[in-house]
Amino acid sequence: MALREEIQLRRQIGVTTAVMVVVGSVIGSGIFMKPLDVSRALPDPMWIYVLWIALGLVCLCGAFAYAELGAMFPSAGGQYTFLREAWGPLPAFLYGWCHFLVINTGSIAALAVVFAKSLDSIVPMPEGARIAVSVAMIVVLAGVNHRGLRWGAIVQNMTTFAKLSALAMLVVLGYLLGEPPADAPVAQAVAPAGLVTGIVAAGVAIFWAYEGWYQLPFSAAELKHPERDLPVGLILGLGILITVYLAVNAVYLHVVPFAEMRTFSEDIAVPTTVMYRCFGSTGSNILALLVCLSVFGAANPNLLSSTRAFYAMAKDGAAIPAMTKVHSVYRTPTIAIWSQALWAIALIFVLREFRDLTDYVVFAALIFYGLAVAAVYRLRITEPDRPRPHRCIGYPLTPALFLVVVAFVDIMTLASPAMRRNALFGLAIIAAGVPVYFLLERRGASGGDEN
Repeated sequence: MALREEIQLRRQIGVTTAVMVVVGSVIGSGIFMKPLDVSRALPDPMWIYVLWIALGLVCLCGAFAYAELGAMFPSAGGQYTFLREAWGPLPAFLYGWCHFLVINTGSIAALAVVFAKSLDSIVPMPEGARIAVSVAMIVVLAGVNHRGLRWGAIVQNMTTFAKLSALAMLVVLGYLLGEPPADAPVAQAVAPAGLVTGIVAAGVAIFWAYEGWYQLPFSAAELKHPERDLPVGLILGLGILITVYLAVNAVYLHVVPFAEMRTFSEDIAVPTTVMYRCFGSTGSNILALLVCLSVFGAANPNLLSSTRAFYAMAKDGAAIPAMTKVHSVYRTPTIAIWSQALWAIALIFVLREFRDLTDYVVFAALIFYGLAVAAVYRLRITEPDRPRPHRCIGYPLTPALFLVVVAFVDIMTLASPAMRRNALFGLAIIAAGVPVYFLLERRGASGGDEN
């Protein structure tokens, strides 16, 4: 027991990897799979630009708050730690519970499904083989991160640089080689009464594309200089993301007119059409490889960073003690990594549709993002003298903007018949954690009495 307590997470992550974790964990399937949902939900192209920029800035407002919190608490755990310090052990536990069952594993599962689907477009496979490929992707990433933070960081940096380069190529060549058709169909206007519903539907899709921006604080205990590297990683990373997403959407609309875009039926049809018009029949294979690379790199931080939340929970006694196990050689929380991988694999069999997986994740995630950002206000009141190496930019307005937007999206999601089922599923998972928390607390108290 004494030997295990001496083994700690090692500070190995520099500012470059910090930025790559933010960028790489976000750019995954969303920029390829969600433009169709966005175009169908909005009345004209200007709304597309407005929402991609606006929701990117909303996430940046959240990052400003997370930067203050992460610099205050530069230890493993990220949002779990923020919620515990501001709101107490129950909300923190419910976040960890939901993160395990919904947010982190749901993201991994959704990305693995897209990976297999993209590979299937190159090498057609039966459904069983696609599921096996999804499982294999998760197992490979878990194995890489089991072997050490250094290997996980190498994978993160390589895949992020590669997909940024590939997206830059798509943007440049899309403008140079892509030609829109001369006879695009005419899109039907969206009635004003449906605009709010459309904005919410598009907002959920775009929030999925930005999903993962919060990953870096989970690894605060492994940052070389967390007070500096965490704010720089969050803010610079989100700035890069907003720029990249805006440029890629501009190319989509340049090559595929908005009216035509709204007539497609397949999620991947927008980038597929762009690649075909740029590169001919080989374009679809190029795109499939790009999507595989992108989602592989995006899934990696879910095992590189997020598993540190369960390590922190176990240290608090809010998860099974085995989650604190750090490998004596690799210095990684191996039980936390593999338990996440196994549950993500289980979700692939439970929720096989990509849209179900993403809606399931976004609704639950926004609840806890809001609570974490609200922690800035709470801690400014309860702990005004606590050192704050970095202060939230734009406080108190930027956290307030974030809170208003995420609350609006979640409320409207519950009100929407089309999206309500997955939202209620997420709420049920959160509610199920309450009796589990009190059961664990009671057992912990009983154990303490026996000692």
